[in-house]
Amino acid sequence: MEWWSGHIVAPALPLLGAALGIALLWAKPQWFKIWALVVFALTGLVVTVPSWMAESPLTISYFLRHLILAAGFLTILGHHPDKDTSISLCLTLLFAGLGLGVLAGQDRESSIFLCGIFGLLILAFMRYRRQEWEIPWKAISLLTVGLFSLLVSLTVSEPVRIIMLIIPLAMVWPLLPVQGVFVASVSCLPGTLPPFFAVLLPSLGFHGIINLLPVIPEGVFYLLWMIAIASALYGSLLALSQDSMDLLLAYAHMALGSIIWWYVSVTHSIEPGAVVYLGGLTLVICGLLVASQHLRARFGHLDLTISHGLAHIMPWFSMLFLLFITAAVGLPIFTLFSAFMEMMLGLSSTGAGTLIIILLTWLMASWYFPRLMQQVLFGRLSPSFKASHDLHLDERVSLILLLILLVMIGSAPSHWFLAADTAVSTAQSSFGILQDTLWKR
Repeated sequence: MEWWSGHIVAPALPLLGAALGIALLWAKPQWFKIWALVVFALTGLVVTVPSWMAESPLTISYFLRHLILAAGFLTILGHHPDKDTSISLCLTLLFAGLGLGVLAGQDRESSIFLCGIFGLLILAFMRYRRQEWEIPWKAISLLTVGLFSLLVSLTVSEPVRIIMLIIPLAMVWPLLPVQGVFVASVSCLPGTLPPFFAVLLPSLGFHGIINLLPVIPEGVFYLLWMIAIASALYGSLLALSQDSMDLLLAYAHMALGSIIWWYVSVTHSIEPGAVVYLGGLTLVICGLLVASQHLRARFGHLDLTISHGLAHIMPWFSMLFLLFITAAVGLPIFTLFSAFMEMMLGLSSTGAGTLIIILLTWLMASWYFPRLMQQVLFGRLSPSFKASHDLHLDERVSLILLLILLVMIGSAPSHWFLAADTAVSTAQSSFGILQDTLWKR
């Protein structure tokens, strides 16, 4: 029963929900929104109840499924319906179903579902993007390479298969030089998709690396270590130079997410602190992107060099935006900084130069996040902001629930994040048998 609900029903429900929404509710965006919320809630129950009844051990895959479903539900809850709502909700449901399929499937099934995500992303970039964006051909080219890599991985053996799988994982959990897919996904597409992708895509990449850990060669770990360091610096420098909030958040996600890539490549393991850090980072960026969508719906594209003073007219938005910024830069109750410190203190040894670069990455985040807050909230009110209104009730509730979820992840027992999902091990052996060896290296 548990296997059937988690591996078959859970991925199928969002896909079926999207199909029914298209057929019955396409011209009724408010009803489509309610329907999408119901579908995410039902999917969450399908994932949770059988595992709870069977008293199954909690796994990282189980945590990631709930993280994705919670992000989908809350981003939809905070979305104010408009003319593009139906297509946005439809795509969110489709990507959620495919993402759950990646998490539930075994080796080949996961790759096939990830191919579906890449193909659907190509269609979204071609047909459904913001008006100010041209077709992101670079991202589409990278997605084509990712599709080719995934298909090749189905036909070859190690170690070529491992390299072919790491390439698409580095696209969704962004690393140089293939970060363009993630950056375009959270900055080019409208509606609920960017904040949802901030959680979905890195979660899939993280899950994929967990499954590859037992079979990644030492030389590949060293290569990932170098690329992660370069990606952390590159993402930080670009985040410092952006005038667009969405691009700033995309590169901030890349920079701070590269810290986990570096940590995994150094330790050859997944510790609870890394899982908590991933959850905290994705939810913080998700919340800030939701806030960015609220501003875009009211004012259009924001240029951070001239958009100031929202604290004068949007007190609810300003308070919640301030809390997300403090969560990003280190307020302990919001998970991210405490998980970062847990990872750093858990390292047995690492080079001083590398550690300085990682700390510099965090220090630069403590620069560009407060600067973003100062640019958006304070200063003289920009003329384009004068005719506006504060957050609606559902917009406020979604941001508040995201903050509460951040606190809950940080206060969860560490054993919730210890077990790996043996059903999807790419080594075709029990990860539970291997974890003692891997995690004590």
